Amino acid sequence: AAGATPSPTPRGPAQLTDGLNPEQREAVEHGDGPMLILAGAGSGKTRVITRRIAHLIAARGVHAGDVLAITFTNKAAGEMRERCTSLGVPPGAWISTFHATCARILRRDIEHLGGYTRDFTIFDTDDRAKLIRDLIKSSGYDTTAYKPAEVGAFISDRKNRGVPAGELESGGFSDEVYLRVHKEYEAALARNNALDFDDLLAKVIELFDHHPGVRDQYADRFRHVLVDEYQDTNGVQYKLLRHLTVFRQNIAVCGDPDQSIYGWRGADVRNILRFEVDFPGARVVKLERNYRSSQNILDAAQAVIRNNTQRKEKALYSDKGPGEKLVVVQCAGEEDEAREIALRIRTLADAGRRHDQFAIFYRANFLQRALERALRLSSIPYQIVAGTEFYQRREIKDLIAYLRVMVNPADDEACVRSLGVPTRGIGDKSIDELREWALDRRQPLSRAIRSEEARARIRGRARAALEAFAGALERLALHAEGPAAVALEAVIEETRYFEWLARSAERDDVDREANVQELLGHASTYDEENPQGGLRGFLQDIALVSDADGYDDATPKVALMTMHAAKGLEFPVVFIAGVEEDLLPHKRAVAESEHGLEEERRLFYVGMTRAQEVLVLSHAATRRQYDGEIWCRPSRFLEEIPRELVAGQGGAAEEAEDLGDYVFEPDASRSPELAVGDTVEHDFFGRGTVELLAGAGTNARATIWFGKHGRKQLMLAYARLKRIPSSGGRR
Repeated sequence: AAGATPSPTPRGPAQLTDGLNPEQREAVEHGDGPMLILAGAGSGKTRVITRRIAHLIAARGVHAGDVLAITFTNKAAGEMRERCTSLGVPPGAWISTFHATCARILRRDIEHLGGYTRDFTIFDTDDRAKLIRDLIKSSGYDTTAYKPAEVGAFISDRKNRGVPAGELESGGFSDEVYLRVHKEYEAALARNNALDFDDLLAKVIELFDHHPGVRDQYADRFRHVLVDEYQDTNGVQYKLLRHLTVFRQNIAVCGDPDQSIYGWRGADVRNILRFEVDFPGARVVKLERNYRSSQNILDAAQAVIRNNTQRKEKALYSDKGPGEKLVVVQCAGEEDEAREIALRIRTLADAGRRHDQFAIFYRANFLQRALERALRLSSIPYQIVAGTEFYQRREIKDLIAYLRVMVNPADDEACVRSLGVPTRGIGDKSIDELREWALDRRQPLSRAIRSEEARARIRGRARAALEAFAGALERLALHAEGPAAVALEAVIEETRYFEWLARSAERDDVDREANVQELLGHASTYDEENPQGGLRGFLQDIALVSDADGYDDATPKVALMTMHAAKGLEFPVVFIAGVEEDLLPHKRAVAESEHGLEEERRLFYVGMTRAQEVLVLSHAATRRQYDGEIWCRPSRFLEEIPRELVAGQGGAAEEAEDLGDYVFEPDASRSPELAVGDTVEHDFFGRGTVELLAGAGTNARATIWFGKHGRKQLMLAYARLKRIPSSGGRR
């Protein structure tokens, strides 16, 4: 056709292997039979997969329509299709995500299941939420008492684990309303001839299990199956691949068990570890040449990951040379750690690096607050990648809503939010009745809640819940004029907030409790530094921090993200904050899973291997929680890094001296000999007076009065104090 863009000329087999290293070439040229491509971080795996697809067609005569290539994200699938097109691969190959592949199968064959037609609708997340919301209301409940998002998470979890709608689970969460809505939800989907995302995979497994003839058509069609990120497959995806390879075992999977970090989302690292058992005689090709990082970074990461047992050995190497040594920074507390990172970024930026060459990773979201504050104070532009700013997090906004009502009873928006935290069974109709009463009398909603006359309009359990909430508001109001931390503790105790978090059906963020503890720690710090500020001052401080600054999209920014969000990315300079026991490895992940420690080590490995040139690991000696300061120990993962790869540093741009046999121990000899009454100087707090000394060696600590900064307890091995001699000298 006139004006049509000509298709790229198909490349010959020799051209398709140009520029490949020997291992990449071996994977591309492999013929029939199963193959496991163990692709180390930064080893060019996408290039190998796309070249292999093109090579199968160009060199082995495989028809494009007989090739199935599956990956996990639309972005990755799109990139793979574009690369294949540029290599001259003709149209017809199935290159898509698991969900898209299953949808295509169901479009052809879902009628075998009965009750559905091929023109079924796929409900996205919003469609599902609306349907669940309507079902809750039509069942006589309401969306404030039973949140659609929580019910949706409950349903999705059960579907992915194969639990039928309405079935009780021994020892599982089984709220009667949730179960009823789940059953009605499935019936409503069927009435609407609709499937949700979870159904796409589950229905294909059901189809193949009950109609083997249909399964055989697809297994016979796909002469070659390729799977990217195989270490992230779950049980349902594994079953699908076993179905599709029942006749031929021409399956090539690419992945790295050392980068399997989604166990909490259902991924099973055993799928890739047992590949050679599932497919006897499989060829194993190791892609060990890394095109991203310096050798020192690779050696350190490999030294750590070799402590895992659930893995396959690889020896990554780089042509970039040894590069810089890793830096381990020891800091007194979280604020010191954040300032240290900001200082290093500013120093490197002044030397010519762009801000978008830096990334800061953390295991727990609560570490984000101090980092954001330090970057703002240093005028360093930053962006939160795949996350939410600390004060915009749901659990933080929940508690702040209570504090706002305590200080300002006319804040109806905060009052409505408080009514739903925790869920009390007070729905929209009840709130509308109270609003009407309040509007007629020009009173705030909180006044209506405390009014017996207004509550008399409400019937049933909602009325009793309102009476209880009114009592809670009265009790909390007693703390409105006091310190912020005391008020916040009262809210948490009154609402039993931690217990409510533990019961929540939405468990997408294991850090929510830690985020609340971080907020408590911040409130305590505010009270210490602003004795006259009180709760009102604290809320004003938060409001100023929470106002989103309008960033210029064209301005390079430092990237802040969780370590999970860092998967697949790379940066010249990487900081990993909070490399401490109970944070990394995370205590909950270790406690809740038999293999939790190994997944935490894999997560650290993923974070380390994002760094191209500079890797800085930091840990704090103390962190503030709601019940005071806690002492923190360096992560066991730091001990697994060979000493010769690390340039240990004591913080605040002070170069470390020889740290002795154990590089991560603080150097107590560098702290000055102190006595009660001495005057000392601190880099940030300035001059202060020693009031109390305790501990010995690396555990020695001092309580010091710093005037406007208040009283601080510091570990001497970390604090970098300088003793100021008295005018008369010291004996």
